[in-house]
Amino acid sequence: MTTESTNITPADLTRTYAANGLIQFGHFTQPDGSIWPFMINLRWLPSYPAVLAQTADALAPIFEPVVNQYAALRLLTTVAALPIGVALSLRTNVPLVYPYGTVRDYTAAFAIEGAYDVDHPTVLLTDVLLDAAQVEAITAVARRVGLNIDTILAVIDLGFGARDALESAGYTVQTVMTLCAMLPILAENEPITYLPPVMRASLEAWLANQGA
Repeated sequence: MTTESTNITPADLTRTYAANGLIQFGHFTQPDGSIWPFMINLRWLPSYPAVLAQTADALAPIFEPVVNQYAALRLLTTVAALPIGVALSLRTNVPLVYPYGTVRDYTAAFAIEGAYDVDHPTVLLTDVLLDAAQVEAITAVARRVGLNIDTILAVIDLGFGARDALESAGYTVQTVMTLCAMLPILAENEPITYLPPVMRASLEAWLANQGA
């Protein structure tokens, strides 16, 4: 069961993210000490309820064919994607489960919270698709508690090879948009330029060095 969509496009969502500072360009230090020329922080979405709802609206048309395919479906989120998962669950009426607690050597019980049963088909939702290891860590926990994940859903794919690696491992991967597709939209001159030409060229060169 679903509710009526607002039909937001990936281009609309891209501009909205930039306008609200969820996408920024500059020099950003990562936890490993490396410097990235951009920041995407969808963890701020709960501070922008309307944008959070738009994000769920953009995900819903991708998610709904999976909803229609399986009975007793569950939506599992990564830690960072939990607010988006709540919005998408409300949007589609699919029960949500989420990481909680700590995996022990002897059991993974209570590491995933919510109402679910063994062999429930499950879609994993992440906000930004960075690398395959990011996804495989939580799918391993899900398997230990009996949840079957074969579909990965992401808002943004950074294009660092995670999609190819996951598809090679047998997963179906669906995304709303890719970073490379977002750049031309952010570089448009009207009504406002979020990504000036010099910065765009520098960013594209950096991405090429990352293999994106």
